[in-house]
Amino acid sequence: MLIRNLAGVRVLDERKCHKTAFEYFITRICRRLQNLQRSLKMLSEGAIQKIISNPVEEHPQKPVLQILGIKQIQSRGSDGKGNDRYRLVLSDGIHVLTSAMLATQLNEMVTSEQLEVKAVIQLNKYICNVIQETRKVLILMDVTVIKPGREIPGKIGDPKNLNADPSNDRQNPPQQNGNSAPQTMSVGVKAVMANGKSAGGTSRGAGLASATYGSHKPLASRGDNTRSVFPITSLTPYQNRWTIRVRVTSKPKVRTYNNSRGEGRVFNVDLVDESGEIRATGFNEAVDKFYDLLELDKVFYISKCSLRTANKKFSTIKNDYELFLNNDSLIEPCDDTCDLPTMQYNFVEIGDLGNIDADALVDILGIVVSADEVTQITTRTTNRQVSKRDITLLDRSEKSVRATLWAEEAETFDEFVGKFPVLALKGAKVSDFGGRSLSILGSTNMRINPMDLQEAHSLRGWYENVGKDSNIESLSGLRSDGGGLGSGYKTFFQMDHENLGMGDKADYFTSKATVLFMKKDNCLYKACPTAECNKKVIDEGDGNYRCEKCNKTYPNFKYRLLLLTNLADFTGSHWVTCFQETAELLLKITADELGQMRDSGDERAFDHIFQEANFKTYIFRIRAKMETYNDETRVKCTAAGVSPLDIMQEGKRMIAEIQKLRML
Repeated sequence: MLIRNLAGVRVLDERKCHKTAFEYFITRICRRLQNLQRSLKMLSEGAIQKIISNPVEEHPQKPVLQILGIKQIQSRGSDGKGNDRYRLVLSDGIHVLTSAMLATQLNEMVTSEQLEVKAVIQLNKYICNVIQETRKVLILMDVTVIKPGREIPGKIGDPKNLNADPSNDRQNPPQQNGNSAPQTMSVGVKAVMANGKSAGGTSRGAGLASATYGSHKPLASRGDNTRSVFPITSLTPYQNRWTIRVRVTSKPKVRTYNNSRGEGRVFNVDLVDESGEIRATGFNEAVDKFYDLLELDKVFYISKCSLRTANKKFSTIKNDYELFLNNDSLIEPCDDTCDLPTMQYNFVEIGDLGNIDADALVDILGIVVSADEVTQITTRTTNRQVSKRDITLLDRSEKSVRATLWAEEAETFDEFVGKFPVLALKGAKVSDFGGRSLSILGSTNMRINPMDLQEAHSLRGWYENVGKDSNIESLSGLRSDGGGLGSGYKTFFQMDHENLGMGDKADYFTSKATVLFMKKDNCLYKACPTAECNKKVIDEGDGNYRCEKCNKTYPNFKYRLLLLTNLADFTGSHWVTCFQETAELLLKITADELGQMRDSGDERAFDHIFQEANFKTYIFRIRAKMETYNDETRVKCTAAGVSPLDIMQEGKRMIAEIQKLRML
């Protein structure tokens, strides 16, 4: 009977087995016994006791433990959505630890079933923190699966629930089964070894009985004052006696606001430690007290802050709570040597932006494949001139999206134009303007060529070897009637018959078109010479030029282009207006150079510029919008962007379109 059970083979009568079959059974039995012995030697016996009882410097390096249980814990934020956390029951073969938490960045290892009950893991990086004065929690930051749970026959050894206080052993005598652990823990572990599941549905493995550990030991010190450091993930609104040690990873500028209670100022900083991240907010007096103190990338001790539910609409931080700084808050620079992470991302692929709601905040990593020139626009709310630059991002999904840089970031991006840098965005806003696009807000953290991100190096290698020759589809193309995403490319025939531009909002589409004719009459006008203003000036006749918008008179002006162009494809033609940037690309000359040529009286050279620009084919991004002028309402088309025709890229696109038609 023993032979049949261990070998897993049904045998009717062992006496009738041949000698070779009997040797096969014995061999399998020996192999299973050897595997069991290897498993027993695999675990770091006594590691849990050392972690709980010893100081940080005496913690074992990379201990090997077995998972006896996994329980999913979910907390809900103000948006009704929750962040999953996982609590683990760990064993070193001698003791069981029921208070172990998995860092959120490792959640995927559970959902992908890399971490499972009975699996043997190595703790590459972990921290042990004290909560509720005496209870210690082990937070796993980096783990490696030594052996999957499906390859382990069961629980390794006969581990007991850990009690650091010997008096507890006297108060709780051993059970009749010889196990000194609480009965609930024993039953839970036995149950999971039998079927790998618990009756609760959200738990995987043993029930998580609470445990009381040894005396309080400070986990960090500064000077002569020792202090307990709590992980960010342990903070709740129901406790306020804590200190966290964190690094400042993002520090946007101070913002002003005006509401029913008056004007005010506010700032946010993003903080991170080994366990997770959290945002801190300060208003008015807190701005004066803490904003200059909290330097970017520096480490601080922070305590005595209030904790409130976070508003996920304004942050991508994976935390249900947010810190609020007040007059009682205490922030001190940390001079201790510590290895805190810098920035935590939750990157979303560009190809998945179509499934994300407008106005949501996302983290994006992409290659900047193109960048437009800086333009000036007037904001509706403040009526001020703001610099703007559109860039195009590409990632492994072979989808591209337009992102908009504003103000100083738009102006300082010149040095990266044409160099195809890797751009990491944390907290970029998703927009459905012209398809799907991104806007870089004042609170968005933007890093160019982040050398510390492995994902950035991987993306760079993909682009150099594959991406630059791939067939790219833009998400920032046509905005369809239902607000969804189209392919982007449209012919002029489709534009007319699909009534593009007839709605309340402008429609955008991409077209491969050829320049047939340009109206050179009145294509230039004299504009305000300041960089912030492009308003047409009035010639006062005395060598001065007045700008009504700026309410100033200048001794000079600058030329601006406003070019009416007739474009055609194989289905028809349309008149399209090209402003300064697109007009200069088509004419291959700047507005000032063209104006000086006309002022010099060289009409022949002036006409030659326009003749050379005709019958050239480009890829246009066109904006169609219904407008009324002189009591006449019609669809006006404007060139929002233009790029030279890439024959190879266009051929790939057409092949892809043909393949789609074949599948219909």
